[in-house]
Amino acid sequence: MTPLGAALTLLMAGCGGDPGPGRRVMAEVDTVGGVVVVRNGADGLWRRSEEWRVVEEFRVGNVQGNPDEELTTSRNNSVSLGPNGQIYVLDRSTDRIVVFSGDGEFVRSFGGSGEGPGELRSPMALAWDGTDRLWVADGLNGRYHVFDSTGSFQKSVPRPVRSVMRIQHPLQWEGTGTLVDETVGADSPRPVLYLRVDSVGQIIDTVAVAPKSPPLPTGFQAVFIRPSQESLQFVVNHYIPRLRWSLAPDGTIWSASTGRLRLVQTTPRGDTIRIVETSHRTPTFDRADRKAIADGLAEGGISGQDAGLVRPVVNEIYVTDGGHILVGIVEKVGDAPSLLDVFSPEGYFLGSVDLGFGIPRRNLPALVGDTIIAVTPGIFDVPYLVRATIKRPG
Repeated sequence: MTPLGAALTLLMAGCGGDPGPGRRVMAEVDTVGGVVVVRNGADGLWRRSEEWRVVEEFRVGNVQGNPDEELTTSRNNSVSLGPNGQIYVLDRSTDRIVVFSGDGEFVRSFGGSGEGPGELRSPMALAWDGTDRLWVADGLNGRYHVFDSTGSFQKSVPRPVRSVMRIQHPLQWEGTGTLVDETVGADSPRPVLYLRVDSVGQIIDTVAVAPKSPPLPTGFQAVFIRPSQESLQFVVNHYIPRLRWSLAPDGTIWSASTGRLRLVQTTPRGDTIRIVETSHRTPTFDRADRKAIADGLAEGGISGQDAGLVRPVVNEIYVTDGGHILVGIVEKVGDAPSLLDVFSPEGYFLGSVDLGFGIPRRNLPALVGDTIIAVTPGIFDVPYLVRATIKRPG
C-alpha cells in the first residue's frame, strides 16, 4: 500500500498469471485519490511480431502542377475522409476545400476567399454531420458554412466562437445531433473550452475544459516578440513548454506539456482520471540548438538564468476511433516528426511506429480506422497529400 492507501500493481503483458517467456512487465499502476497513475518503462509492450507498421498507399503533389488542382501550403491544413470515400482538405491559405478521390486524384475545389455565401476567411475546422453534409468553421467570418458532398453551398449558421488557441482544430458531430467546437475561456493563461452547439448555432453546454498551458519562463513574461526577431520566435516556438491536447471519441481529453512525456486524461468537466508516464529518450541541445537559443535570447534581451527552456518531445497528440493514443515525438527541432509513440486506451506504452512522413504540428490528419491521411511537406516545402494504412499483426 502507498502512503495514500493506493494499491500498487505490476501488470503483465499476458492476461493474468505467468507472463510467459519473452513477455515484459507492462507498467506499475497506482491509484491515488481516485486518479489512476500508469508508470510505463522505457520499453514498449510489443514484441517484434506484434509491432504496428505503416504502409504508404500514395503520395500526390507537384512542384509545377496546376495551382487550381494542387494544395498551396504544407502547413495549417485539416483533412477529412468523406462518407463518399473522397478526401476533403481544408487549404487555409486559399480559403478553399480541395477534394481528391480515394486514390488521390483531383476532383474539385470549392469555397474561396470572401464574405459571401459559401466563401471563407481563415477556415479552421471541418466535420461531417449525420446527413452527409460538410460543416466548415469559417474563422474570421464567425459562422459555419454547410456544403453537400459535391461542394454545393447549403446554408450558413452563426458560430459562437470568438477566440481560439489553435488555428486548425478538430470539429466533431455527436450522435445526438450536436456539434463539438473549440474555444478559449476568459482566464489567463486561458484554458481551452469545448462547446456543444446545436444545428442553429446556439450553445447547449460547455462540455470539457483542457488543462491550462504551462506558465511562461520568467524572462519571457514581459517580452513582446516583433516580426523581425526571427531567432527569438524560433526559441519561443521550440523551447518554451507548451500544452498539447486532443479530444478523444469518448469525450475525455488527453493532454501533455512539451518537454516531458507525461499524458493526462481528464473528464468532460476537467477532473483528472488518469496520468500516464514513460521515459522516451529526450534529445539534448546540440551546437545548432545552443546557437539558436543564444541568438534568440540576445534578440529579446533575456538572461539565460531566466529562460527555463526545455527541449521538445511532444509535438502533438492524436486519439484513434479505437481509443489508442498516438503521440508525435520530436527528434530534431524544426522537422515535422514521423515517429509516433503508441499507448493503449488504458495508457500502457506499446511501442513506437514510424509513419514514413512527417505531420507538421498545425496540420490535422484524418484518422479513420487504420487509415491515416495527412498533408506533409516535401522538397522545397511543396505540400503532398499522403494516404497510409496501419498494419496490425493478427
